[in-house]
Amino acid sequence: MKHFFLFMLCCYMAKPSEAQLSSYKKEFQTYIPKGWVLDTALSGDLNKDKQPDVVLVLRNTHAANFKKNDGLGMDQLDLNPRRLLILFKTGTGYTKVLASDVFLPSVNDEESTCLEDPFSEGGIEVSKGVLKICLHYWLSCGSWYVTDYEYTFRYQNKKFELIGLDVSSFHRASGASSITSYNFSTRKKQTITGINEFEEPKVKPVEKWEKIFSTRIWDLGKMTGETAIEEIVNKDL
Repeated sequence: MKHFFLFMLCCYMAKPSEAQLSSYKKEFQTYIPKGWVLDTALSGDLNKDKQPDVVLVLRNTHAANFKKNDGLGMDQLDLNPRRLLILFKTGTGYTKVLASDVFLPSVNDEESTCLEDPFSEGGIEVSKGVLKICLHYWLSCGSWYVTDYEYTFRYQNKKFELIGLDVSSFHRASGASSITSYNFSTRKKQTITGINEFEEPKVKPVEKWEKIFSTRIWDLGKMTGETAIEEIVNKDL
């Protein structure tokens, strides 16, 4: 049971203060195009050279990507893309090694209008040389389920490869929960079912280990969040 609560806490990552964000914005202004804003930023060594690399998350603010919503949820949906930038520190400054506009979700979703912003409810961090991105999916109407996806990427073979994915699902009404952890380095998958937050003393979680047969290498620079969930989780590799 401790494993479950520790995993859930991973999705509530520390956010930079306004002062820190302002400092990043000033220093890396050349990487922020007109019409984009800096959502978050952080630093940490990602390529094991003991230099502070930088991760920036930008968000477009184009008016055409704001859509009126007549149904449930927000009156206006922000469908602007987010951009994930990774800069490696060098002796003379920084070098851009990754720029993706398709991995991180937009603030709102046109198909799930009650969905809260998965990124702002989750977070991003650099820990022990790896990049962790957590997306937290919960809806204010239409579903009782809360689902967290925590992706772990390591810079190797000149790209950011997905080495781990943790998925937790929680039903707010029943308390039923499950955890699935994919380790793409060892090619093993761990599944824990039978968890219930409301009946902790009574439940007996069941742990299962399986082999991941797919040998596909997931490259952050080429993958989308939706594709990863569909092909890794829904197809149950």
